[in-house]
Amino acid sequence: MLLNNRYRLLRTLGSGGFGETFLAEDTQIPSIRRCVIKQLRVIQDNPQTYELVKQRFGREAAILEELGDGNPQIPRLYAYFTENQQFYLAQEYVQGKTLSETVASNGSLSESEVREVLIAILNVLDYVHRKGIVHRDIKPENIIIRSSDNLPVLIDFGAVRETMAAQINSHGGVTSSIVIGTPGFMSMEQAAGRAVFASDLYSLGLVAIYLLTAQLPQQLENDSYSGEIIWPKNDISHNLAVVLDKAIRSHVRERFSSAKEMLDALISEPTSQTIALAPSTVSTSVIVKPPQTGSWLKSALLGSLVGVGTLLAVMFFQQRQQPKIITDKTSNPTLTPTQSATTPPTQEPISFYYLADSAYRDINNANNQITNLKNAGYSQAGKFWVQDYPNLSGNPYHQVYTAKFSSRSNCIDSLKNYVQRNQEAYCALASENANVSPNYFYGSQIKSSTKDSKLSPSQAVINYYNTINNRDYTTSWNQLTAKFQREKSNNRYSEYTNWWNQVQRVEIETAKSITSTSNTATVEVKLEYQMKSGRVIPDAQRFKLIWNQVQKNWNFDDSEKLN
Repeated sequence: MLLNNRYRLLRTLGSGGFGETFLAEDTQIPSIRRCVIKQLRVIQDNPQTYELVKQRFGREAAILEELGDGNPQIPRLYAYFTENQQFYLAQEYVQGKTLSETVASNGSLSESEVREVLIAILNVLDYVHRKGIVHRDIKPENIIIRSSDNLPVLIDFGAVRETMAAQINSHGGVTSSIVIGTPGFMSMEQAAGRAVFASDLYSLGLVAIYLLTAQLPQQLENDSYSGEIIWPKNDISHNLAVVLDKAIRSHVRERFSSAKEMLDALISEPTSQTIALAPSTVSTSVIVKPPQTGSWLKSALLGSLVGVGTLLAVMFFQQRQQPKIITDKTSNPTLTPTQSATTPPTQEPISFYYLADSAYRDINNANNQITNLKNAGYSQAGKFWVQDYPNLSGNPYHQVYTAKFSSRSNCIDSLKNYVQRNQEAYCALASENANVSPNYFYGSQIKSSTKDSKLSPSQAVINYYNTINNRDYTTSWNQLTAKFQREKSNNRYSEYTNWWNQVQRVEIETAKSITSTSNTATVEVKLEYQMKSGRVIPDAQRFKLIWNQVQKNWNFDDSEKLN
């Protein structure tokens, strides 16, 4: 039997929720060329959805054709077709081993080998991203080391699978409740259905760590304070460790903004190049000594380093000391000792860490709280207008703080003691640069030094909604038991976040423990949802909590709406 009167299926290569993949022969060309046939399954089976998917399928196939034709490390698309209302792609067959198979058979890779893979795939991603495409499923199984030339090839773009998941809702709109990606290698924003270019770099960073350590992301630890991933850096160069740490930061704004930026950082290690500069002019000739790697990597390095070398030369000859301004919103700019009175001032965005106590719309309430804090011994207590710091929020609040800090660690050290007074307190970074992450750290994240001490059930509920208000949906989702996730959100993280993305803020009126044992508790909560649409929705709930002995926290297991 021939598929589409042309392709003879030889064997199954894989299967999943979106369909099956086969190795096949193309019988209508003299060479009987082997290819990969992907049979794609529509998630919602009805005529209206079928027509929608059919239109989108053709559009995505055209994109795959363009990508494959323009880059030799992306499989070429030979054909796309439908048969018996099934959708098919015929693509180039890449013979070789996936990175997963390579690690399974040979163990972890050397740093030089990992660098080769990173540089090659970053060049591919630079090409893909410039086309406006996010891959969305970068993982070891989707990178094949091609046998013919040992080049890494990037396969299985996620856009086609998203097309298969398209649905028509009851209002006639197009929706998709499927998140494309692989748990562990998927960033928080991608898990929420908002993948960006930096999401691919996050996944690639974890792939590199897997190659270096033979450990999957689920096997790595997270820092108890920051929540960032901790991975073993034994015998790893400082340059590579710094690059990977930045790539896998949890907040997207703290990662590399582009594949080229990550590539430039990766190849900027001093030992990897020698740059010859003329003494009085900028030389465009660069002498490059790349690491001893394969010929394909040398070519990639040569092209990238020429640009880096020229940039460094320009910076070297044009750089001059830039005087800094010591600024404060309540005082005039002051010249530093190195700045003359005639030098034009260069004002930098003001950034500082602060230990947040509370926030008020009314300035009088904020001033009263500052007085209370100072009377309690917090002499540095003060306030600032939240809207002055675009990286925090546009909400009209006066933020009351106990003190400001130059470093996050100093703020957290202070928080460890202050949390005994106010369990809702947290540390954060306020910056005039809207692209800087607030880098929140909550009092609830501090592990108690007393083995048997527990957070009160009512405070656990308050902390849960604080996490919601700060848009940390991954943390809040993980506080729900599997039963609660299934009953309230159909076990779908995307459905959960879709609801909370409609909410501007949750205000807690009361949270009161009704019953409490060592392992269970019942908490009644009165609250209101301040919706982004402007509506205010009052609510009252009775939550059943259970103690998670492993995580050492309270999990939400059930709820009942109160009249």
